[in-house]
Amino acid sequence: MLCVLVNGFTVGAAMNYTLAHVLHLTLPETHFIVTALIATFRGFAGSFGSAVGGGIFGRALSASLRDGFKQRGMHDEGDLIRRLMGSPALVSMLKGAEKEVAVQGYLDAIKALWLAAAGMATLTIFIQAATGWRGPKKGADEEGVEAEEALEEEAVVVQEAGLPAAEPSRGHSNQ
Repeated sequence: MLCVLVNGFTVGAAMNYTLAHVLHLTLPETHFIVTALIATFRGFAGSFGSAVGGGIFGRALSASLRDGFKQRGMHDEGDLIRRLMGSPALVSMLKGAEKEVAVQGYLDAIKALWLAAAGMATLTIFIQAATGWRGPKKGADEEGVEAEEALEEEAVVVQEAGLPAAEPSRGHSNQ
């Protein structure tokens, strides 16, 4: 129970770190898009993880059962393998070598699933670390856009006041 609790806190902290990290790396004007994308990816994570994990588990179980039965000289176990793939409860009804192979098959499949999950988590950590550590910088383009917006706002104020619009100047004057 303690292990589940610790794992839950770890995953929760990692997910919150992802949100904080990506918000730090993006412009404030895009935060609403970024948070929506993160929520979408988190929503798909369960379905995607189940599909990938189920595929890994199924292939590992099938291979382990086939190999285990072959090593014991039991070659016509295709139907038993198919039934074991669909129902883990069947293991409790087996006896002798069949039960040993089935139990070992499930152990191997669970081991493969957790090793794949650890590998994917490690890969994810490296990908996230490679995204960068510094927030966006204001470049010359952004400063130019801000200057143009300020001039447009100034022109609107002048027009609202009923004054004749002057030609906008690019320099700064203290007059």
